[in-house]
Amino acid sequence: MIMCLLLVSCGKRISEEELLHSINTTPMLYTVQCVAQTTVIERSSPALDLFGQRTAIIPVEANIKAGVDLSQLKNIRISGKTVYVTLPDPVIEIESTRILNDEIVTSVAPLRFDFTNEELTQIARKGTDAIRNDLGKYNLVEPAQQQAEIIIGNIVSRMGYEAVFENRRQYENRELFNLTRP
Repeated sequence: MIMCLLLVSCGKRISEEELLHSINTTPMLYTVQCVAQTTVIERSSPALDLFGQRTAIIPVEANIKAGVDLSQLKNIRISGKTVYVTLPDPVIEIESTRILNDEIVTSVAPLRFDFTNEELTQIARKGTDAIRNDLGKYNLVEPAQQQAEIIIGNIVSRMGYEAVFENRRQYENRELFNLTRP
């Protein structure tokens, strides 16, 4: 940042590479966070219902973060005192997933075996998959892009330029799945 301020104070024009370097040194910004919750209902197969039904209702909660990795920014163009920026794809991270054990409800017929911990864990994985498949309903991407634009805009304005953001992508739910980090 000091180098950027010195360049601006000297009145020297900076190159796209120098500007990219200044932005790329900013760490990964997780600017949006939410807690998602879903409930998985698992019933026994009809073939085994002769001995009675077995049902498990398992609530699953996940912490989700979203942001833009500014080190991945590659697409900028300087024209006069204007910097045209195209943001990289956002990053979504499902930070932690937990089963709400105290809220699990099971119903097991007398002639059936109770659920094992392994079975409950496998059922809960379906909840994690459901959260991952429904990332679009949590509205994470647009606020993350807006925050990244504010940060980049501040960096660019400190250098004496004005930032203009181009081509802000809209993502379909199935595309969001590909943006998640494990």
